[in-house]
Amino acid sequence: MTPGSPLLAPASAPAARAEHYLLARPHGGYSGGDVTKIVGLYYATATAVGLDPLLVIAQMAEETSHLTSFWSQRPRRNFAGIGVTGEPGVGLSFPDLKTAVHAHTGRLLAYALPSGTGSPAQNQLIDEALAARPLPSHLRGAASRLRGLAGTWAQDPQYAVKLAAVANDIRKDGS
Repeated sequence: MTPGSPLLAPASAPAARAEHYLLARPHGGYSGGDVTKIVGLYYATATAVGLDPLLVIAQMAEETSHLTSFWSQRPRRNFAGIGVTGEPGVGLSFPDLKTAVHAHTGRLLAYALPSGTGSPAQNQLIDEALAARPLPSHLRGAASRLRGLAGTWAQDPQYAVKLAAVANDIRKDGS
């Protein structure tokens, strides 16, 4: 994986590899069963809309310090730093794991697809995610590749490099 890797792509690693990677590291208040469920939700959701689930999980791992961050923990369940600004108490919370995964995956999909494009399933997930927090129109379609997330999703100019590194770590984990 590189910063030039496309977000819309088949799974580039099996779910078991992502699960093994996350379980091998501290994962906050989430049990092993929770991690298995989270990975399963990400793989099912991302695959259904054409996103490479490995990249979505790599972003989640980077954003949450492998599910240990304050915002990723219950009752917040924010796996992507959505709305988190660094100000105390500012960020979104989600009522359950499925809603949290849909919010993250749909928002990432909105970055990958310009407005007015996409399948009905893709647009449904985007609409669900953006109902939780709207996305400025200039960001729709701004990131068809990982590199497009640097300076848009995150201000860190090395953000895409970091996500690619996590994805590569997951791919080689357990091999």
